[in-house]
Amino acid sequence: MQMKLDQWCEFLSIDGDVLDTLKEFLPLIEASIDQILDVLYARLKASSVSARAFGNEETLVRARRSQKDHWLKHVFAGNFDDDYLSAARRIGRTHHQLGVDLRLYMGAYAIVLNELTCIVQAAIPDSRETRLRYMNAVTNVVFMDMGLATYVYYDTMLSHVEEMAHQLNMSLARAGEYRDNETGEHIVRMSRMCEAVALSYGKDERWAEMLRVASPLHDVGKIGVPDSILLKPGRLTSDEMNVMRQHPEIGGDIIPEHPAEVIGMARRIALTHHEKWDGSGYPVGLRGSEIPLEGRIAAICDVYDALISKRPYKQAWSKEEAIGHIVTSSGTHFDPDVVRSFLACLSSIDDIQRLYGDPEGEGIRPEAGAAYC
Repeated sequence: MQMKLDQWCEFLSIDGDVLDTLKEFLPLIEASIDQILDVLYARLKASSVSARAFGNEETLVRARRSQKDHWLKHVFAGNFDDDYLSAARRIGRTHHQLGVDLRLYMGAYAIVLNELTCIVQAAIPDSRETRLRYMNAVTNVVFMDMGLATYVYYDTMLSHVEEMAHQLNMSLARAGEYRDNETGEHIVRMSRMCEAVALSYGKDERWAEMLRVASPLHDVGKIGVPDSILLKPGRLTSDEMNVMRQHPEIGGDIIPEHPAEVIGMARRIALTHHEKWDGSGYPVGLRGSEIPLEGRIAAICDVYDALISKRPYKQAWSKEEAIGHIVTSSGTHFDPDVVRSFLACLSSIDDIQRLYGDPEGEGIRPEAGAAYC
């Protein structure tokens, strides 16, 4: 966010000259701020849109006080620091929670600019150059504040949508897990391990976060595997194993092809997390970089968490044993570069295991025999 704010300042030419002009102009704004707010809130009270959003007089009074503080301490004072960003986030999120229509943002800033123009013209009637200098400074910071407010509003709205999508993902993922032998925390640990490995590999935070959101659906295709196979207490026959190995393709059918990046990533993970670096995996037999990176990362994290987790039908491997298995499988099962990234972030992996470890003795079905298929 700070980088975006710096970019806006540069784009709108909010430089030292503008900040100096704001300091000159601030006493006039301080003397006129209540007049500006009177006009603004009179218009807001008359609007049916704002009446629905703010609801009552007390809410409007709080909003007015917060807006005044924000403008005088930050916007018109030229203080675009961390406190400004925190205040802008708080205001934007509050407006979103109140259901403030975005049109009110645009209208409010237009009213403020109009009132400021009138104030400048009345205060400086004889110097056109000074008026233009003041209005240029004020207009630039008002537009930046409006842009930031809109950005925070939309960012808050999208974060709510993304959180709902994530919860739906987790619900669908758990449907697959609960039909199998895993506990609900397996998908939480595995997805957070995927995020840690992605960052260690050098991917950016956005990509790593998408991987965390997408990876819980890796085994959703097990929903389509018959219970007689999925929950069989003993070793699977060759025919049963062939049915079990259809679950990646079933997962690919369940997760739709979609332009949304995170959905596409989830589908690729479901389809490829059982592929192996040397081409001996399934369902297609992809090898090397033919396997999407997200599938290669998910493969390591899925296997590692399964190995170190205790279940009623097996003891947990020690951390050293599990890491040894990952290392010896480098170049055959796993991508060597991803293995190196995994090993480089073991402290983060350990933290995830501690935070989201299963309660002692937790497990779902002791008879389950298809644990790592």
